[in-house]
Amino acid sequence: MAETPTIADVKSDYKIFQNFSDDHITERIDDAIAKAQHDQVSDDALARGIIAWTRHLLYTDWFMNYGGVQSAGTFGNTQTMVNFNGVDPYLQEYDQVVDDYGVSDNLGAVWTE
Repeated sequence: MAETPTIADVKSDYKIFQNFSDDHITERIDDAIAKAQHDQVSDDALARGIIAWTRHLLYTDWFMNYGGVQSAGTFGNTQTMVNFNGVDPYLQEYDQVVDDYGVSDNLGAVWTE
């Protein structure tokens, strides 16, 4: 297996990841290793896939710190706490890595508007 990414690799200079504990990030890295192995990401892109999936998990954790609430309003005043419009750039990056360097059993999603 390629070299495992470090906590510093995952945090980089992204502000939203700086306040997570090292233990929390390590747990998410371990989850990401299992996911990347399951998706058979080749060694060529394994570190990149692990980092992307770890960031996806942390991004979800960050969002859930707001209780999943995107905005709230009282008496006509609204406040947006977080703009989570369903676009997760870390998930998109991971999916691209799997498309290019792995094998996924993800069949996608179907929804109607």
